[in-house]
Amino acid sequence: MKKYDLVIIGAGTSGAYLAREIAKRGHSVLVIEKNSRDKTGSKYDIFHIEEREFARLGLPRPVEGDIEWAFEFEKNFIADPRCLYAKLQTNHVVGLHLHEYTLLMNDRAIEAGAQIEYEAEFVSLTFDKAGRINGVKYIQGGEEKTAQARITADCSGITAAARTTLPDGSGIEKYSLGDEDMFYVILRYVKLKNKEDYLDGSTFWANYKAWIAPCADPGGAIIGIGACHSFEYAERMYAEMEKTVPLPEYELVKVEMGRTPYTRNMHSLVADNFIVSGDAGCLTKSVNGEGVTSSIYMLKIAAAAIDRAFKIGDTSKYALWRINREYNSTQGAEFAMLRAMLVGVINAVSFEEFEYVFKSGLISDELLNALTGASVPPKALLKAFGAFVSGIGKKEISKATVKACVNSLKNAAEIMIHYKNYPETPEGFEEWCAKADRLYERIGKIK
Repeated sequence: MKKYDLVIIGAGTSGAYLAREIAKRGHSVLVIEKNSRDKTGSKYDIFHIEEREFARLGLPRPVEGDIEWAFEFEKNFIADPRCLYAKLQTNHVVGLHLHEYTLLMNDRAIEAGAQIEYEAEFVSLTFDKAGRINGVKYIQGGEEKTAQARITADCSGITAAARTTLPDGSGIEKYSLGDEDMFYVILRYVKLKNKEDYLDGSTFWANYKAWIAPCADPGGAIIGIGACHSFEYAERMYAEMEKTVPLPEYELVKVEMGRTPYTRNMHSLVADNFIVSGDAGCLTKSVNGEGVTSSIYMLKIAAAAIDRAFKIGDTSKYALWRINREYNSTQGAEFAMLRAMLVGVINAVSFEEFEYVFKSGLISDELLNALTGASVPPKALLKAFGAFVSGIGKKEISKATVKACVNSLKNAAEIMIHYKNYPETPEGFEEWCAKADRLYERIGKIK
């Protein structure tokens, strides 16, 4: 049996990031990864990171010529169902190969002093005589091994291998994700037949939750669609999209299918001697289900809190609670607010209303760029308000949709305030959870 300061389950981007951050602070770290090294981080080929996130989160920034780099672009169009009135959002995005980038982060963790054991599958948590978590059992090469740790971190992905086995009363929800808690993503990698269709940016159709974006091949593209319920439902939505969206002519190269959590994150991400992050904690963006940088933002907070906990010799949930407070009052609040708005709007707005929203100027380039931190000119706000009022008067927007949108804005404001007021200590947490659950029941889920 070996002893470590931190044991991490999962060597994906989340686990590797946390391993490096803790190891470089001088603490001993073991990462166990169930896959072989050549399969680690192979869920998809391509993923994206916004340019500003590299510096904000301290992530390595590959450039053209590096094996991790695939492409980059700045044009991001948000389009109506028939792509007649697309609006431009300028946002520098870098496309990366997930497997290669994950291995880069693994190697950076190892260079910082962390130990990574591949083909090492988690079996169970271990406990001391007082019933407190003190490490993990895992199997590697047919042999059962034990590693003790002051803190154990579950970064195992959507299965949440350790979180779902926590003892009752830990303070972290232990349920497994069901079909309605997932976002089913289908990616078609294609070769474009006509050179004039080659992409220098992406286009997103909100009503279909679908997009087309560049891929590593300059003459290719990725056509993606995401949907709740099932892959079969996602395919039906793709068939509906093809009836109205003017996709370029293409030859299919390959198809990738995967799931990502599409629900709220755990109310608490910490317990005594334990934290959960990444897909295991449902830390994904409300807009698109992306989880790499969403999780790493939380882990940046966690790394500082864990370092302090080791230094003061207290790894209880009280010492780690600052992770909950800082995360939920910032990014957690933002994601909860966006979720409430999206559910209300997407569930309510019809095909025709979506088209009106873009045609009328209710959605403008200026408003979309505000999502990346740009300021919104007062004229753009006045124009949007005028288009909204005009749409009601012309019956382009129904009263039912207006009511649903108003309610979604109200829900969004209320839940954001609730998250901003996340309890400073575990005292009052149960009352906070009860109110949050009531708000989420009112908000509902995307159909």
